[in-house]
Amino acid sequence: MKNNVKYLTKSRFKAALECPTKLFYYGKPEYANRMNGDEFMQALCEGGYQVGELAKYYFPGGHDIKSLGYEDSLDETNALLEQDNVIIYEAAIKFEHTFIRVDVLKKEGKRIELIEVKAKSFKSKAEFTNAKGDYLDRKWYPYLADVAFQTWVMERALPGHEIVPYLMLTDKNKKATVDGLNQLFRIQRDANDRVEVIPGEAISSVNMGEPILVQIKVAEFVQKILRGNDFPQSKKTPEELKSFESRIAEYGKVYAEDQRYPITTGTKCKGCEYHNTAHPDLKSGFHECMAVSLGTRFDPVAPTIFDIWNFRKSPALMEQGVFSLQELQALPDYDSYLNDRQRMQVDLTLADEKAEVIAPELRNEMNSWDFPLHFIDFETSMVALPFTSGRKPYEQTAFQFSAHTLHQDGRMEHHEWIDTNQGVFPNYEFVKQLKAVLDKDEGTIFRYAAHENTVLRQIQTQMLADDEPEYAELIEWIDTITEWKDGSTKIASPRNMVDMLQLVRDYYYHPDMGGSNSIKKVLPAVMTGDSIKKKYSKPLGFGSHLKGRVLYELDPESGKPVNPYYLLPSQYGDLDLSQDELLFEDAEIQQGGAALIAYAKMQFTDMSDIEREALRKALLQYCELDTLAMVMIYEHWKKMLNQ
Repeated sequence: MKNNVKYLTKSRFKAALECPTKLFYYGKPEYANRMNGDEFMQALCEGGYQVGELAKYYFPGGHDIKSLGYEDSLDETNALLEQDNVIIYEAAIKFEHTFIRVDVLKKEGKRIELIEVKAKSFKSKAEFTNAKGDYLDRKWYPYLADVAFQTWVMERALPGHEIVPYLMLTDKNKKATVDGLNQLFRIQRDANDRVEVIPGEAISSVNMGEPILVQIKVAEFVQKILRGNDFPQSKKTPEELKSFESRIAEYGKVYAEDQRYPITTGTKCKGCEYHNTAHPDLKSGFHECMAVSLGTRFDPVAPTIFDIWNFRKSPALMEQGVFSLQELQALPDYDSYLNDRQRMQVDLTLADEKAEVIAPELRNEMNSWDFPLHFIDFETSMVALPFTSGRKPYEQTAFQFSAHTLHQDGRMEHHEWIDTNQGVFPNYEFVKQLKAVLDKDEGTIFRYAAHENTVLRQIQTQMLADDEPEYAELIEWIDTITEWKDGSTKIASPRNMVDMLQLVRDYYYHPDMGGSNSIKKVLPAVMTGDSIKKKYSKPLGFGSHLKGRVLYELDPESGKPVNPYYLLPSQYGDLDLSQDELLFEDAEIQQGGAALIAYAKMQFTDMSDIEREALRKALLQYCELDTLAMVMIYEHWKKMLNQ
């Protein structure tokens, strides 16, 4: 057998289910891939490797197939399968053009359990289907289709055996009964730059505690997929109307022959990992697909309907062949597709002169604010395996905050707090320290987006469950600065935090923001103002880690201010903290992902004290800039309205 044979594997089949054309770009170094280099980061952020390693200890006495090559791993697996009873980790199974590695294979005579381990939370099997239970839930389909693909391969590779498919997931109904469960597994890179998980200590039932993973039989859902009963026929895409088996054959053939699958464009293209915007020396699969689909109408630098903020009518437009903003604006019923904010974005983006817009109604909002003004930002983590006893999978962990306080006379203060110690549950001390900063006065508090409100409400729930009397003062204080729902009724405290993101959506737009309202897009836009230039082109006179820094510099090529985040040192080992967003599995974009990963890296990897301190200071610096960015936006708005 030749190792250069191009097999359809689990990961390749998953990519093909998202878009079969991706197989043409898959693994080719000449194409940019936003997922490349993120495997190690995802291992830290999502906890998948730790969950996978923990699962092995639920099936003791197994044989781990370490060989990477097809031939060696198949030979090892086949030799073990000759035994009547055996457990194999990463078992290699091949059938014709398909090849899989099974997370856990448990063989008892002619019965084989196929166990796919995922770092995804689970509450009940009802999640797998719609409300009536007759069709699959779209969110779970990629995971169930993965198991269905493996089941199909194994049934053909091992005839005469009963293949029983399972998913093993993190059980959100369970609490960890030991401290440091997550830290049992250390993540590092091996000599081939691959992710590997090393036990931090000898693993036993004592330090694992009670099981926190659950094994769920999914045969009924797999059969729905294999028989084509997964979704209503009327809701299926053209690809989904094909049989599962024919898709395996078709995708395997085009991949093996290095053919480009017929291109179909749609909203699936928006999150394509092969959309190259940062590497001029690499090809862009996205651009190639669009050039084929749209022909000479496609301009790789022109703004498109994918850039429109919060836009959900892309499918209808793409069915008409409309992709660029110019094509959209030329439609006779153009206005019917957009709300006021979206129309303003399109019109200003295409205007000959780029105009900044601020609604005068924002002045009324600003007049209602009380000094001193507090601008806050949190950094948090949610991991599959809890840090401490008594916590559930994917519980919120708040490990850092920054707070800038602007007084009416112009004085600025900065406060911060961080706890990156391994195995510590920081939430309650976090709230205590935050209260100490914000409870000195009745000044207005600002957040950017809902995150801070959500985190405080989640911590309050944790306090109520753990020891309500002990944390009564903090529980009550959280109510004074947040909003929540009581049934269908929304309740907001008198000092409820003001959401600056909502203010941007309601009152402000700058063409440089594009379709994003992210603070890291709004900040460079407001920096075009003269007041920002005057103040921040000089060394900063306040701050904890930014004092003395110049945050306003012009880019000699574009003539625009450089994003201040790019003026800070960005690289800390293999982590770039200047990244605004990271692309994770299922094309999910994680805002603020870099800080989350930095915290995870400090929790789950071995590093020197010097490295740890450097990363800690970097976290403090970037979080401080997050809240200073809010101040700068406020200062710019105030200057504009005064003019």
